[in-house]
Amino acid sequence: MRQLISDNKYFFLPYLIVILVVGLILILFTKSEIHLFLNGFNSDFFDYFFKYITNLGDGICLPFFLIIILLVAKFRDGLYFTTVFLLAGFVVQLLKRTAFHDIVRPLRFFGDNVHLHLVNGVDQLYSNSFPSGHSATAFGFYLCFAIMIKNNLLKFSMLILACLVAFSRVYLSQHFLIDTFAGSLIGVITVLACHHWIYSIDGAWLDKNLKTIKLRTK
Repeated sequence: MRQLISDNKYFFLPYLIVILVVGLILILFTKSEIHLFLNGFNSDFFDYFFKYITNLGDGICLPFFLIIILLVAKFRDGLYFTTVFLLAGFVVQLLKRTAFHDIVRPLRFFGDNVHLHLVNGVDQLYSNSFPSGHSATAFGFYLCFAIMIKNNLLKFSMLILACLVAFSRVYLSQHFLIDTFAGSLIGVITVLACHHWIYSIDGAWLDKNLKTIKLRTK
């Protein structure tokens, strides 16, 4: 675990700073104060940008597309991504529907008392706010990519991408900041929990891919 974190310090160290800063903000201010403050910063450009960047953490379309690609590349990597996706999704949905089933999203939380800036074309959700599934998926998947690639700049870029997806959920008023904070932790912890298990499994077939099998059958 220590070696994994050391090899990917360009993801983990900046992420630690983000977690500490956001954690301090969450301690000092209420979730409504934070949301109203952030909601006041908007523009047509960011409306368009975050409307589409949020899809990079979509828990339905993106993971299955990536899993297909990874299965073609290497079965072990495909298994890794699949396990992270399923486990993170399970944890998020379990929390949403049990311990935090009564936590509502910003639009219902504020109701008619506050006029929030909303982005046209975004379907607003009202319930099951905590934790953020998009944030868990984004941090889970892009940390997986960061671990697999060697370039340090790309590792850092994966963190930026995950943070943008998480912040998009706040910008679009689909979640509070604390929801995305928790979602990111679920994604990262899931990756760390799955990594040792997946890459310690014996089985030469896991390090093959569909192309290798196809060549052997000819």
